[in-house]
Amino acid sequence: MKTQKNSYDAVVVGGGLAGLTAAIYLAKAEKSVILLEKAAQLGGYAQTTEKNGALFNFGPHAMYEGGAALQILAEMDCLPPGGYAKKTNSGLIGIKQGEIVHIPTDLTDDENQEWVNLMGGLQNIDVEAINGISIRQWTEEKIKHSRVKEFFYGMCRQWAYCDDSTVLSAGYVIRQGQLAGNGVRYVEKGWQTVVQILAEKAVQLGVEIQTNCKVEHVYHQDGVVHGVNFADGTNISTSNVVIALGPNEASRLVPGSDEMSLGSWKEQSRPLYAACLDVALKQLPRSDQVFAIGLDQPFYFGVHSLSVSLSNNGSHVLHVLKYNDDKVKTDAKMDKKELMELLELLQPGWEQEVVATRFLPKILVANDTHTAAHNGAGSAPHPSVPEIKGLYVAGDWVGQEGRLADCSMASAKLATEQILAQ
Repeated sequence: MKTQKNSYDAVVVGGGLAGLTAAIYLAKAEKSVILLEKAAQLGGYAQTTEKNGALFNFGPHAMYEGGAALQILAEMDCLPPGGYAKKTNSGLIGIKQGEIVHIPTDLTDDENQEWVNLMGGLQNIDVEAINGISIRQWTEEKIKHSRVKEFFYGMCRQWAYCDDSTVLSAGYVIRQGQLAGNGVRYVEKGWQTVVQILAEKAVQLGVEIQTNCKVEHVYHQDGVVHGVNFADGTNISTSNVVIALGPNEASRLVPGSDEMSLGSWKEQSRPLYAACLDVALKQLPRSDQVFAIGLDQPFYFGVHSLSVSLSNNGSHVLHVLKYNDDKVKTDAKMDKKELMELLELLQPGWEQEVVATRFLPKILVANDTHTAAHNGAGSAPHPSVPEIKGLYVAGDWVGQEGRLADCSMASAKLATEQILAQ
């Protein structure tokens, strides 16, 4: 492995949002930094793929106004161009037993009033006080009407990407709902735009970036980080390593991790999966039906190209998704069939408008669920691995703040703050 130097102030392993964030903050503090990515392309799950002119993210991606990701991107002067989800005049659409249910037209006056009060009062809920209880417990105690419960569970599923309301932290998921109420932001030309902006900033600040680079393990001795080793026998010396990967990969890189907090965090993590159908259409058969949630099934439907361009040819990009929670084994054929039927219900005749499609039978949505058992935090409560000085982790399974990109970038920033405070 050839690098510009043999020793760095910090080594960042992983070139996704968390890794790039950590590298930028360290470089801004005038630390020498190298970022190592095993793939040929930076971005991880924030990559965007072009197909017949359509720009597909790995499933539906968005950032919430007021969340850590947008705040950190603005702080780093890396805010990407984008636009906000548009509300339609048709109201909220739910799907139950293969049929469309509308709010407000299909609910009674009492049900509509409870829904308005619930969503209107969401911002006033003290989420810290309910981090330790499940969203199922909170909902059953607070909501009276069954159809209002169904819609609320559907929204919670969308906010947290989790279908198991019995384990999901009420405080965590309602906090996501509060942020979503501030605005849902999509990124122009897909999330690869974010990755590109971050990578350019990192290089501008002096970060050395190496792709196609697989780290064999983190070298530590007597409870102190000394460097990272590669498969070819070469190594880099450093006193600080930030592993910006999932819990399984992070643990694999650290010899003896099973006996450390890192191993415990890995075992306690609860990953989330989904099946996703990405579709680009020349035009929308039903422009009034651009967002829907499943009421009796864990479905999501959304058109993401109404406020940003997600193609090079003017086509609309939409996502149809089934939340499979932490299920390792799923029926891909059945999932695809259900998603196509849902799409036909909401956009009848869509197959005559197809520009491109992609089915992802099992994508890793998140490395952890943020359960009530962990008080809404990730399985790793903080970035620092206490048994090894100089070893840190970052990602959507680390720390107290947010989901997905919010959690990844917030934990990366916190890791760098801990390094710089030494």
